[in-house]
Amino acid sequence: MEDAEAGVQDALSRLGDTVHGPELDGLSPIDKTYLLAMAQDDGPSSTSTVAERMGKDVKYASIYRTRLIEAQVIEDRGYGKVDFAIPYLREYLRKHAAYIRMTLDISE
Repeated sequence: MEDAEAGVQDALSRLGDTVHGPELDGLSPIDKTYLLAMAQDDGPSSTSTVAERMGKDVKYASIYRTRLIEAQVIEDRGYGKVDFAIPYLREYLRKHAAYIRMTLDISE
């Protein structure tokens, strides 16, 4: 059982290194801020709650919602709801949130 759990953790780490990290590298700082705001939820996120966490209005946040949907990073889950389209991205963001925040350059 310990070997299986270690294998899962190793696989998730590789997934982060090969999929999640590179995906985030291609996003703007505000895109990343949107995703960090979403990662606080255990399931689909309310667009208005994400905007509130970002300290922005819904219209502003919707620009980044649309960009992230088009990039297939998140997906529409019904009226006013979005969720991660990439498996385990929420967990990756939670684990690396401090580092991601430190590297955000909002002047971009």
